[in-house]
Amino acid sequence: MRLTREREGLWIEVRDSGPGCPVLRQPGCEAEGGRGLWLVGLLADELEVREEVVGKTVRAGFKSLRA
Repeated sequence: MRLTREREGLWIEVRDSGPGCPVLRQPGCEAEGGRGLWLVGLLADELEVREEVVGKTVRAGFKSLRA
């Protein structure tokens, strides 16, 4: 995990080496998981997923938290 404060706002990056990309979904009320990325997507001003040579990085930007 990495936090970066830039002129445009605050960025949070989470990287893992697992295969595949996360899927943004809206789970049902009875679902026991699958809300993390959905919640971050609702709160963030920008959300991107980058595939890396090994794994992927999810990056969320919060512009209302300007430096």
